[in-house]
Amino acid sequence: MNHDAKRIDTHQHFWRYNPREYDWMGPGKECLRQDRLPEDLAPMINAAGVGGTVAVQARQTVDESYWLLELAASQPFILGVVGWVDLRSPRVDEDLEKLSRHPRFRGVRHIVQDEPDDHFLLREDVQRGIGRLAKFGL
Repeated sequence: MNHDAKRIDTHQHFWRYNPREYDWMGPGKECLRQDRLPEDLAPMINAAGVGGTVAVQARQTVDESYWLLELAASQPFILGVVGWVDLRSPRVDEDLEKLSRHPRFRGVRHIVQDEPDDHFLLREDVQRGIGRLAKFGL
């Protein structure tokens, strides 16, 4: 076993709390209703010996993907970003092309369980969007 290997937290969220933008933080999630920023995390991961983290989107907007990439550009311990794009959009290639220019953009995530359509992933437009990911190395 290599004891020199860096430990990575592979799923970390950051946000500036706003109840309209993070409406999923409903009853029972009061402890989340505050800003969660890299400067809050840094001392904890340093104390735990964690060498870096992957920032993962917490709301489904392209704007948040760009914001996470800005954080990654200013925080060396944010090693990657898993953002969001609208896989149904006819602009999916344009969005993926712009985001993938950033070297720390690593993937996309969609919160499927929040979709009212139980067959969301089988939709033709979603399948088309998923099919575009490989073109951008995602």
